[in-house]
Amino acid sequence: MKIWTCIGFCGLFLLGSLTLTFGQSRFAVAVNLAPIYAHTDYKLDLPFPDLNTQLPTTVVTSASHALNYMLGLSARYSFSPKWSASTGIWATHGLDGTSHIDINGISTQLPYRYSHPFTNAYKVPLLVNYQSSTKRLSPYFSLGASLDFRSISYVDLDGTGEEVPVKFGKALAITPLIGIGAIYQLNNHLLLIAQPTMQYNLQDHSGYSYYHSYQIGLQMQLMHLF
Repeated sequence: MKIWTCIGFCGLFLLGSLTLTFGQSRFAVAVNLAPIYAHTDYKLDLPFPDLNTQLPTTVVTSASHALNYMLGLSARYSFSPKWSASTGIWATHGLDGTSHIDINGISTQLPYRYSHPFTNAYKVPLLVNYQSSTKRLSPYFSLGASLDFRSISYVDLDGTGEEVPVKFGKALAITPLIGIGAIYQLNNHLLLIAQPTMQYNLQDHSGYSYYHSYQIGLQMQLMHLF
């Protein structure tokens, strides 16, 4: 329950701060929910001999994919009927996934499962939004980045129940985010936003021959206007 308490307090703080600053007429809060498909693949050349193959170097290639989900709160301030900015706090939970690892031609299929909820990442989005019309139904675009705060995850790698601590990437990553979808006004105070989104990891990965990591999600927001 600690994560929900944290999200609730952050949401209330954000609501109070923005309301005092900007006034109520342009302010909105939303509940966010999104399924997310995550994919990572890379090639790494290590200057160490491989004892199994007797090769002078070790070449590691890996490809992993998983279906995760995100739940969080957002706050939005409208500068005009079409332009707005939003932020919030999102918690991402990793579900079952599969990683394919190849070491000098020897392949291994490695399933994994997150045993603790919300241990993969917390996201703080910083977005600029644009809707092309003021009609009840309008295209809706978002562009910006999210601050991804990663923590140690406890993962059941082989399904035996033994948990292994794993840390994915840097503690903080700034990841560009783009979303293209639609916004629908249910009534004077409620809006529904559906937005496919994409994030691509642009961190420096020195030493890798290649490194690709992206997330594709379907962002659903139920927004309340004040």
